[in-house]
Parts: sequence; structure tokens; C-alpha cells
Amino acid sequence: MPRSLSNNTLLPLLQRLAQKVGKEQAHSELRWLTEYVREELTATGHPLRTAHNPTMHHGARIWRDQPAPSTEEIERDHKRFTPVQWAWLRQAIKDRTEHNKPLQYIIGDQLFGKANIVVRPPVLIPRWETEEWMIRLAELICAHNASLKDSAQRRPLNVLDACTGSGCVSLGLASELPPDTINALGVDISTEAVSLALENLALNQALLNGNSVRFRQLDLMGPDAAAELVSEADGLKERSGGHGWDMIVSNPPYVTPAEYDGLDPDVREWEDRRALVPPALQEPSLPNAEERHSGLAKDDPDGVSFVVQLAKLAREIDLVALSGKTHQHHTIDASADSRLPRLVVEIGGKHQVEAVCQIMRDHGLNSTEVWKDMAGHDRVVLGYSKPK
Repeated sequence: MPRSLSNNTLLPLLQRLAQKVGKEQAHSELRWLTEYVREELTATGHPLRTAHNPTMHHGARIWRDQPAPSTEEIERDHKRFTPVQWAWLRQAIKDRTEHNKPLQYIIGDQLFGKANIVVRPPVLIPRWETEEWMIRLAELICAHNASLKDSAQRRPLNVLDACTGSGCVSLGLASELPPDTINALGVDISTEAVSLALENLALNQALLNGNSVRFRQLDLMGPDAAAELVSEADGLKERSGGHGWDMIVSNPPYVTPAEYDGLDPDVREWEDRRALVPPALQEPSLPNAEERHSGLAKDDPDGVSFVVQLAKLAREIDLVALSGKTHQHHTIDASADSRLPRLVVEIGGKHQVEAVCQIMRDHGLNSTEVWKDMAGHDRVVLGYSKPK
């Protein structure tokens, strides 16, 4: 039986954690780790969750829903731990303090809307800001569908989730929306991200309300990106009565190099830099993905190059309405579609708003809107294509 908290080697580690994140945050993190061990780990140290039993995926719910216990309650839990569970907890706190490992990577999952998202380095950890606008977008889509007088107009929206990472936005939307509301395709340059997104798709299949979600690898900065997405649109038309893409949503890389240098080591040392800092727009001398995202390529000093590419792709795949005229690949119903955004992009804050709005306007998205997050920061720019 492990000794009391006050007499165990855990105490100095906790003191170091408090030095790293502050006393209050250290207490909360200890609570989350303790709850994880108690609820999620068996006596042998193996997690209870499986792909066939996603309801046992407790970790994400622990840190959102439970009040912080007292020190006495924490000590009582620790006294009931097996030696294996106790060793796991000590190692977790050591990883947190000595190696700057993010808590989400230690626990292994993150609640995102109604979806349980497995997180694993180096794939980007879902943030609350992204979850917030995802839920707001789901509410906007629901309101739009409810406003359609003719039920025949209601069809699944074909949504491209660019820079999908763990798949959290696609899976979050699918779990928030009513049945048959979206067909989502999440794409990412990272094979590790796509593999994790597919794992999350399997874990959350029962929560998707019959909405379709797929994932595949694609370098959106590459020369073949538009052709690949047009090909995907052709497949969508065959499956959905002639309708191609309706919307692009994205949490793209938008951190500037200067901002990146100032990020906490929890971020810099663990999360994929490609998911944070966008490269400069493609140079002819750097034709392949590996070079464009390596030290051979220049970083974008303003953090908006990926938005330029997304706006170009929106135009290439006919998300820009021209008063209902027939485009190259499908016909846009301008009267219905103009009420929904065509491009939804997360940004780094107020300093990027003007540039991102101008980029969208330059590419035919003639109306823009900015959403703030709960902290009051400009967080999302939405581009609409209004009939002229």
C-alpha cells in the first residue's frame, strides 16, 4: 500500500509542478491524474477503454466535470492505489515536470463537444477555442436547415475539414448535428495525424448520428491539391445528387515564427511545428511537401499563408457563387447557400483579422464575419459568397 501523500516521493514532484504551473493549477492537474488512475486504469495499469467500448473513455470527462477534491480526498485515493497505479502516477508527474509533457498527452484523450478525441504526440491537441467555434458552427447549420421551408432543400452538406489533425472538428460537427446533416472529409499532410483521426473515427462511430466522416492524407499546399479536391467533388456529386463541396472549415497553422519562439515548451517540444507555423507560399525550387515543410522553406512571417491557399482552393472547387451561374464542376444554389459560410478559418487574434478578411475578399468571398471566443479574442473569420 502506498504511503500517504505527505510521506511519499510524490510531494517534491508536486512542488516542482506548482513551480511550473502555479499552486492552483498543480492541484487541479493532480486531481485530473488521480481521477484518471482511479477511473481509467486497472490494477495492472492497463486502460479500460477499447474501440468496442468507447463509453469507458473517461479521461476527457474527468477534467471537465469534476470539482477539485480536498488534499484529504486526494490522499485517500492514493492510499487505495496498487503499486502499479502508484508508479504510473509518479511517472506521469515526472513527465509533466521534467519533460514538459502536456497533460492531455499523459491522460491520452480530450473531450471535444460530444466526441471523445484520443490525443497523441505530435498531433495537435484540440483547444477549447476550436471546440467553441465548432459548436457555434453546428448551431448555425442547424438554424439554416430549420429555416428552409422546403424539406427537399435539406441535404447533407459536403464539408472539407482542412488540416484535420486528430479529426476533432469533423467528428465534433458530426456528433453535434442531427442525422444526415453533413458529409465531412478531413485531410492533413501528416500521416500520423490521419492515422490518429481514423482511430478517433472508429472510437466515436456510435456518436456520429449517421453523419458521414472520412479522413485521408493530402498536402493542401501542394500543386495537386485542387485537382485532388475536384476529384473528391466528382465522387460527392455521384453520391449526393450532383452537389460538390459546400464549405471548408479549418484550424490551420497560423502562429508566426516570432510567436512560436515564445510558446511554452509544453507546445514547442511536443506538438508538430507544421500544425502551428505555416510555410511561406510554395516556391518553384521547393516542389515537394518534405522540402516545403522543412528548414529549407521560409516561414510565413505573418502567419496567414495557409489562409491564402485555402481561399485559392475555395475558388478552385467552386465555393464562390456567381449569382447562381453554372460553375465548372457543379451549380451553386446562391439563394440557399449564401446564408452559410463557404470558408471558416481559425486565426491567431485581432492582428490577423484585416489580412484574413482581405484575402477572402480578394478570392471572391465578398462578405466576411468575425467571431470572438469566450475570452473576447478575435478567433474565427467566416467568408461568405453573396450573390451579386
